[in-house]
Amino acid sequence: MKIFIVGLGLMGASYAEGLSKQGHSVHGYDQQEGINEQAIKDGVIKSASLEELKTSDLVILCLYPHDNIEFVKTHKDLFTTQIVTDIAGTKHDMMKSLVELLPQGVSYISHHPMAGREKTGYDARDITMFKGANFLVIPSINHNPSDLHIIRDLANDLGFGKITYLSAKEHDELIAFTSQLTHILAVSLMLANPSPHTKDATGDSFRDLTRIAKINEDMWTELFLNNKQALIEQIDAFIKTLETFKTHIQNGNSEQLKEDLRKAKALRVTFDEHKR
Repeated sequence: MKIFIVGLGLMGASYAEGLSKQGHSVHGYDQQEGINEQAIKDGVIKSASLEELKTSDLVILCLYPHDNIEFVKTHKDLFTTQIVTDIAGTKHDMMKSLVELLPQGVSYISHHPMAGREKTGYDARDITMFKGANFLVIPSINHNPSDLHIIRDLANDLGFGKITYLSAKEHDELIAFTSQLTHILAVSLMLANPSPHTKDATGDSFRDLTRIAKINEDMWTELFLNNKQALIEQIDAFIKTLETFKTHIQNGNSEQLKEDLRKAKALRVTFDEHKR
């Protein structure tokens, strides 16, 4: 299959390298010409000509949500009869805009790879991060049923695990909790204690919890604000849970603490069972 990838940062370059290794004819484009040249030299893509997008079977948009919209708006003439997908972290508003922008005859189906790394950019690419990871598929009103097989094959070629189908609304509500809230928690932990000795008293638990605080501030600011309402609801729910724990501790309620800890442990075990 001929595939064109727009944006050769961490995710786009990892997709390009993984799909090239699977035998696909992969072309791509990044706004930084030096990255295009390096990707061709490394064999990650065959070319960086935007003209190749016209004759591609599948186009994967690997930019921030707003930039995906702007790219399609600017290069609308390049889209003819391809299948278009994207990997953006929020869906509802962006998908609505892309459906309106893409010409008739272009099929559009979104997806979200639940994988990533703390580092960003082309040089951070890593095809191993996809192995066994969750893969979310979000159909649009402009998709053909047969396109689901193309996206499923894409996930399989890259080594993803469980594939789940969601609406854009369901996706954004879930991601507000499982991804965006977790990044806010990691950042909050780093900001909550200003002691210069904090780093000297950390163990694996603190390092694991704050690993994702090494964050791309531009991307995550856009994602937080794009999904503002759902994220605020999840923050409020989490604050309520924290307040409950605070009350148990203040009241010395050891039995209720143990019960909540047992309940959390049992829920977390189901995640490990899910991956097997």
